[in-house]
Amino acid sequence: MLCGKGLVAGYLGAPVLHEVSIEVRPGEVFCLLGANGAGKSTTARCLAGVLGLRGGQVMIDDVDVTEASANERVRRGLSLVPEARHLFGRSTVRDNVLLGGWTRSRSERSASYGRVMETFPQLGRLLRRKARDLSGGEQQMVAIARALMADPRYLILDEPSLGLAPIYVDIILQKAAELATLGVGVLLIEQNVGKALSVGHRGAVLETGRVVLSGSADELASDPAVVDSYLGGVV
Repeated sequence: MLCGKGLVAGYLGAPVLHEVSIEVRPGEVFCLLGANGAGKSTTARCLAGVLGLRGGQVMIDDVDVTEASANERVRRGLSLVPEARHLFGRSTVRDNVLLGGWTRSRSERSASYGRVMETFPQLGRLLRRKARDLSGGEQQMVAIARALMADPRYLILDEPSLGLAPIYVDIILQKAAELATLGVGVLLIEQNVGKALSVGHRGAVLETGRVVLSGSADELASDPAVVDSYLGGVV
């Protein structure tokens, strides 16, 4: 599993996470839910090694990576698609995608590139375009494709539907579900709670840096606290 145990973290002396613990299993979509400022992106950064911990532990398949760099965590099978995507706008789609496999051998990159293009065939016609010229939905597909070039066992998607047209929201979330069927453990961080739980297996709700609810996707979708706070009072 990808496991965060008792994660404590913050910024410039301000605490954000208060002993957050989550586990993402291979072959499942785990939904991390909550309002703005709840600590979802901070959790993602701690797991990926982008933000250091003040307490707690991160494990990837029983290996303690708490002190490992972000690069080392990628090599061990964990990829992050950050909020806002962070593409190289002046580079082509093809170059942006290939950058995700920079730590791998030429043969491994070639194999990964073939699989990525099968996952996102929509990118085939965009390969020579600059990333900055794409729509938000197209950019999000490029960002995920780049992360998949590392052939991760665990993939963190941080707010992948943010600002996207509805058609792309559905495409991205369906791709998350498809990746899980292939054995990838997907940590899906979303504010669109209804759609996230429709493709998720398990999940947790963060409030002010603490896990306040957890369970199966069906349990969370029918929990009165989730319904009232995140689903507009309608199941």
